[in-house]
Amino acid sequence: MILLELKRYIRQHERVSFSDICNRFDLSEDAAAGLLQPLVQQGHIQTIDNFSATTTSCNSGGCSGGCASQQTYYQWLERKVKQLSLPVQIKVSV
Repeated sequence: MILLELKRYIRQHERVSFSDICNRFDLSEDAAAGLLQPLVQQGHIQTIDNFSATTTSCNSGGCSGGCASQQTYYQWLERKVKQLSLPVQIKVSV
């Protein structure tokens, strides 16, 4: 039941932070991550790391945390995205 509510919440808000999800559903970080993982794998939502809502970002490193650019966000996708796993080989010449 909570998985459907979580899916509906992200869909309604389109983009939410990980901390918003934890607070809204009163979940620990581990529990929230466990619930979000299947939604990401199924292609319903996408993870956006270091999302900044503004055009400028904090590059000074002088803040004490809590920056929006330091959070992970989850975004609803109208069309499911299927992740592909492609093997890549890199040949290094010495």
